Amino acid sequence: MALPGVLVAVTAFLAPVPAGSGTRGPEQIRLPAQDTASLCPGPFELGAEAEGLDEEFASAGAPETRARAVTVEAGAPDGSRSTAAIRAEQLPAVAGGGAGGSADGGRTLRFETAAEPFVTGDDVVDGPALFTGLAADEAPALTSGVQTASADSGDVAGLAAHTCDTPLTRAVFSGVSTMTGDDAQLVLGNPGDAPVSVRIALTGETGPVDIAGTDAFTIGPQQVRHIPLGALATGVPILGAEVTAEDGQVTAALQHVRRDGLTARGIEYASAQTVLDEVVAVPVATAGAVRLRVTNPGDRAVTAELSAHAADGPVELDRSSVALPAHGTAEVELGEDLPESSVRVEAEAPVTAQATVTGGDDLAHYAAAEPLGDTQLAVLPETGDGVEGSLVLSAGSGTVEIAEIGAGGSQAGTRLVDLAEDRATVLSLAEFPEAVALELRNPAGAEVSAALGLRSEAGVSGFAVPAPPTGVDYQDVRLER
Repeated sequence: MALPGVLVAVTAFLAPVPAGSGTRGPEQIRLPAQDTASLCPGPFELGAEAEGLDEEFASAGAPETRARAVTVEAGAPDGSRSTAAIRAEQLPAVAGGGAGGSADGGRTLRFETAAEPFVTGDDVVDGPALFTGLAADEAPALTSGVQTASADSGDVAGLAAHTCDTPLTRAVFSGVSTMTGDDAQLVLGNPGDAPVSVRIALTGETGPVDIAGTDAFTIGPQQVRHIPLGALATGVPILGAEVTAEDGQVTAALQHVRRDGLTARGIEYASAQTVLDEVVAVPVATAGAVRLRVTNPGDRAVTAELSAHAADGPVELDRSSVALPAHGTAEVELGEDLPESSVRVEAEAPVTAQATVTGGDDLAHYAAAEPLGDTQLAVLPETGDGVEGSLVLSAGSGTVEIAEIGAGGSQAGTRLVDLAEDRATVLSLAEFPEAVALELRNPAGAEVSAALGLRSEAGVSGFAVPAPPTGVDYQDVRLER
């Protein structure tokens, strides 16, 4: 109803302005560029099983964990360019899997940089580390972080590189097991200022898996919480977990420690599977024995067709399909000695997937990856002698530009990569000798996904390319008198 002399503003749906354009209409309001939160889970939280199996066994404890972040220059819709500052903080960890939980310590500010390209030190962290890119003007905060844990001996040994997590509302982890020897924990973080309620659902080989106790949890403001999945469902060999934030956003990762009696069998942090589609790609940047888990969140059973491409072309898999129950998770062995490759999963309904690679006495997890956005920043772990790595791009068409970010946070060089529909693209990280980070640019919108892998004497690990930052948007406003 229109009233004389009263101006009413009615908002409609979000209408973002295309990249490179500063044009906006008189009936639009500006939504500022958002800060980018990158939350590193911190050191492994060892459960009772990892503490020791008998009174004579003393655990070596969690491996030392290091984290670093990078911020680089980004463009705004009006053509200007600026760099986000980095604010680094340590957050309290919450112990226990109950609905509440207790925090250990408080939020601690470590440092804040100036608004210029910057690479933090590769510092030891003794708790969850939050790196916030503080958006400047209309440019997105192109900021990201990575953490690395490594030990070549002891009861908790292996290599675990993990891209620090950005907030989301839904996350799936297909590669869970709660059998003896597997310590699997969800690591949920809340970088915001208000509590967030989450619910957890579990899926198995025949469909939904009942949860022992509550499925609802609260993540307090600026807290990170560990939820042991073995407390929710004990002795399940093939398990998927879905996390839904009901009134906000959380970060989510899966901590996985595997042991065989007193022998270490690997450590890993798995990134969340955020893509859910009828066709998904799982780039795998580690060679070895590959097992694929596929989760079907839908209400009807489906069959997924499987294929893979390596740098030399199509790869012959041990299995080319897998049957999926409604609200279920299934596992299939793809091969004992597969090269670095990209696995394609195609079904009649939206699904998601995750691959686990066994290399020696360690394991690497790879999540189904979203297609690359316009610009994404992947920070590389600090590497030394004997450490190698790879970047895998899925089969596709078009061109991707890769910018090498040097030690000062500035661009050290670029290269164009031509994609191919009949093979994956595998690049050694040694081809980027000056890089502390790689900026992946996909302005033409090629349908390509990417992942990174690391190898050392300690073991193997997979880590993801973080989601693209959120830049300035504009929202339509209709004025009525």
